[in-house]
Amino acid sequence: MDKIDERRVSVRMPFVSEGICSVPETGNTYSGMLRDISITGLFMEMSDRLTVGQQCTIDIVFAGEHSRLKIENVAGSIMRIEKDGAAVRFDNRLEWFILIPLYYRKIRDQSQPE
Repeated sequence: MDKIDERRVSVRMPFVSEGICSVPETGNTYSGMLRDISITGLFMEMSDRLTVGQQCTIDIVFAGEHSRLKIENVAGSIMRIEKDGAAVRFDNRLEWFILIPLYYRKIRDQSQPE
């Protein structure tokens, strides 16, 4: 277990969904896949390079079979950069986190053969 995992205080969900990251400082917007979301942060896969400490807002998109639900303007900052993306820590606890396990279960159930 590495030091980052040892410091973790929030439970991560193995979550995969579309996300949009906006950086007000530069005016740039990036899209990518979100994964490993918790009530305090997430990891966003992207090829673009951001800077540790940059402020950003994240939009989380739950794609359903016939509709989409979008959680907008989740404020945070870039905490870590990896070759395949960036870790974001939310400024406040994600108040909509209760939806994540429900969405995860829905996606899991849809992927299993009947």
